Amino acid sequence: MSNVAILMAAGKGLRTGGDIPKQFVPVNGKMLMEYALTTFQQHPRIDEIVVVLPADYPDGIRQHLVATYPKITRLVGGGTERFQSSWNATRLFAQRPDDILLLHDAARPGLTVRIVDDLLDALATNQAAVTALPATDTVLRGSADGSLVETLDRAGLYYAQTPQAFRARLLVACFENLWSDGDFAPTDESGLVTRYAPEVPVRLVLGDPKNFKVTYADDFDNLMDRI
Repeated sequence: MSNVAILMAAGKGLRTGGDIPKQFVPVNGKMLMEYALTTFQQHPRIDEIVVVLPADYPDGIRQHLVATYPKITRLVGGGTERFQSSWNATRLFAQRPDDILLLHDAARPGLTVRIVDDLLDALATNQAAVTALPATDTVLRGSADGSLVETLDRAGLYYAQTPQAFRARLLVACFENLWSDGDFAPTDESGLVTRYAPEVPVRLVLGDPKNFKVTYADDFDNLMDRI
């Protein structure tokens, strides 16, 4: 059994408005994606790393990643949608059902050792766990025309983060169900589990405000002071 980190770095990152995908933007001498990579590389409980990259990623990036992060065992091309990219990596472990897969957004540079430890500890007795923070702001539900429908009670509500962790057998099985379902396009892997394996509890693991997702151009401002 291995603990495998899967870094999701195939997105286009269009909302940052830059010329290159945000995961490749240099920040203090390293690409944004390398901050999470470094955490996985240095973590003693992570055995290997798979990186999902855009299908047309430059060969120089591939060479740099492999040379710098020895735990990387595979570089995988991404799909059009996130769930397709996730499957391209997950299916590599169809014959390794007991492995633990931790899927993480490359645009979350503030990943902590504690989060990784807590997820791996949770998977000792669970098949799935999701990093999340309790909601601190009022959460509103709106209609399609932009009108307020209701104000939700934030008690029991969480903001999802990554990594999300799963036994490989569970995630593979859920993806196999997805391909026969033409009406569902999951935004994350936990959504697959709650839809196709509702009997499986998904453990919530406390996240960290520093583990935020870089989404807009302003998120790069003073980034190193925030992670």
